[in-house]
Amino acid sequence: MKKASGYIFVFILAVFLSVCPLNSASAQVEAYQLGGYFGVWGAFTINPDLSSSYCDDDWHCYEDDVNLDIEETSVVGIKIGYNHPLFRALALEFEYGYLNPDISYRNTVVGDVKFNNFMFNIMARIPVGVIHPYWGVGFGFSNYDFSPKYAYGSRSKDNTSYAWQFLTGMEIDLAYNLAVDIGYRYFVTELDFGDGYESDNIDFTTSMATLGLKFRF
Repeated sequence: MKKASGYIFVFILAVFLSVCPLNSASAQVEAYQLGGYFGVWGAFTINPDLSSSYCDDDWHCYEDDVNLDIEETSVVGIKIGYNHPLFRALALEFEYGYLNPDISYRNTVVGDVKFNNFMFNIMARIPVGVIHPYWGVGFGFSNYDFSPKYAYGSRSKDNTSYAWQFLTGMEIDLAYNLAVDIGYRYFVTELDFGDGYESDNIDFTTSMATLGLKFRF
């Protein structure tokens, strides 16, 4: 009987400790879901790709293998956003991200490219509970600077191109004003190495696994 009572006590205690903190945190967070927030995040690129396209004067476009490989690398970023009181499931945010992958040619590193990405994201999320799945799209600009270790024709340059991304993941509330963000994103921009007579563009695409913290204020 004492053994059975001990099992029942442990079971009730486990249920209490697992449910009560979540309900308490959920109530506190839901009351603090609205307003502004600030976030820091990091990521690692997955299968980044550089592929080129060529368009002639008649707007006929062709694929062209540039024989360049871009290495997987880490990414760091910050963001600031806002949840409007009338649209709890919607968030708008501005974001900055930086990555600096190496470029290789025939297994030899020939330089690197610095990306400074400035994005505006529109996010939809489930506002109730402690775990908040989210989905979003982002549009903006990427400023890049290709720095070769030796001369690579006349194509090395810095420029700014249009960029877009798709985001998904989940936020997990740690406290009423703090959450951890685990996510995935697919990022696309274009490197323009045209010489003035033709359009020779290299598309940069990559998946990213992200991890960040979000502070509400």
